[in-house]
Amino acid sequence: MVKICGITRSGDAQYCINLGANALGFIFHPPSPRNLALADFKILKQEIDFQDCLQVAVAVAPELSMVEQFLEAGFDRFQFHFPADYSHQKIADWTEVVGRQNLWLAPRLNPDEEFPSELLKHAQTILIDAYSDQAFGGTGMKSDWKRFKALKKQYPEHQWFLAGGLGPENLCQAINETEPDGVDLNSGVESSPGIKDPEKINQVFSLF
Repeated sequence: MVKICGITRSGDAQYCINLGANALGFIFHPPSPRNLALADFKILKQEIDFQDCLQVAVAVAPELSMVEQFLEAGFDRFQFHFPADYSHQKIADWTEVVGRQNLWLAPRLNPDEEFPSELLKHAQTILIDAYSDQAFGGTGMKSDWKRFKALKKQYPEHQWFLAGGLGPENLCQAINETEPDGVDLNSGVESSPGIKDPEKINQVFSLF
């Protein structure tokens, strides 16, 4: 599965969909340069023919009221980033609202931290991004491919998405080395934050 994240323009969205994107991510996190207001997304949505492409709400530790708004806005999947010490009760509440099959969990884990396997009961899909103590994603840095592959091997019953610095120049290598269930591309297919580069997008989908 190929997900293109950080969509801010309807033209970029449609271009990705027409080339075969399986999912598009829309970010609701004010510190991000790709942040959208929910009202902005609703306007964009009217200009996009999603066909079979999944609409993914991306947020950082959202309050339950916001999760409910995402659900009402028609999102198909819910990709939530959160710190390693985040409340498991709040994560369980997310699962209760959107369903385990629709929740994508993206824990921010220090390389020295053990993966919290108790997360797996809350979601079918886990996304591993590059670690940064300054941000929850979109850094353009490469994630730990070796750790990713080990986790996927340890917990094969789950879906594992690889994120972090992926682009046309390293995507084949990433897939060959980690065998992910899905890849999540953002800054690696941009000309500037939130502006997708048609040539880079073309290069990505020419690989499949």
